[in-house]
Amino acid sequence: MQHFNPEISINSGQVFLWEKHGDAWYGIHGQHVVKFSKTFQCFPEFKNIENTIFRLDDDFAAISSEISKDPFVSGLLKSYPGLRLMRQDPEQCLFSFVCASNTNIPMIRRMLYTLTRKFGKKIQADGIDFFTFPTAFELNKISEAELRQCGLGYRAKAVKAVAASIVSGRLDTDYLARAKYKDAKNELLNVYGIGNKIADCVLLFSLEKTEAFPIDVWIARALASNYSWLHGIKMSDKITAHQYDVLSEKVRDYFGKYAGYAQQYIYYHMRQEAGKKW
Repeated sequence: MQHFNPEISINSGQVFLWEKHGDAWYGIHGQHVVKFSKTFQCFPEFKNIENTIFRLDDDFAAISSEISKDPFVSGLLKSYPGLRLMRQDPEQCLFSFVCASNTNIPMIRRMLYTLTRKFGKKIQADGIDFFTFPTAFELNKISEAELRQCGLGYRAKAVKAVAASIVSGRLDTDYLARAKYKDAKNELLNVYGIGNKIADCVLLFSLEKTEAFPIDVWIARALASNYSWLHGIKMSDKITAHQYDVLSEKVRDYFGKYAGYAQQYIYYHMRQEAGKKW
């Protein structure tokens, strides 16, 4: 498990339903509870869960070699050894990032925690009660008003739209995982409540698109500060759709097929430097 630190990977803005009890971390992965201490366990059992979630099947030596061609990212690889991308359950990832729109990480955690407690199925692990993430079919049956009671606010409408798209078959996560990046992204953008950043987060963290490069205000600031070849593209707290498209294409061309790994190191660094809570 060289180059692998599950704790900083869990606390890097990728996942939101993990909590620590004693010396162990427990996380919700769809219909499973995953435990990590010195070894991995899964309730109910899921073989090789560590490879699935922490992408230990990736060739990290090749990935780090590729993205460390950039001097800024090369330094970040040394500063944060063990930070990895995580592979999430696609439906859970999709709903999580829809809920993550225009808010902070502690609030996202509270929303999703309440949602699972109210609508998930209870699983007991080591004497602790956990709750699975409700499926799209389950969320499709829940009213918008009930979702708002979980603190989702205006995001409830988007959650309902995404659930309906999955249940109807208009949005197929298996197809998205197989499709090319641009085709998969266009499918996601056709759904109400899914914008550029949400789509790229879902593609990167759950649909095998390691070239996806989510851009938020933290990443925009980092790009403006560290990449002179972006000169002429104005950065602001509000990134327009056109700015996003231009930046996305440039950075994906620059970093290549592992651009998403570079993005995660940059994002983690920017928030660490700012002293933000995970």
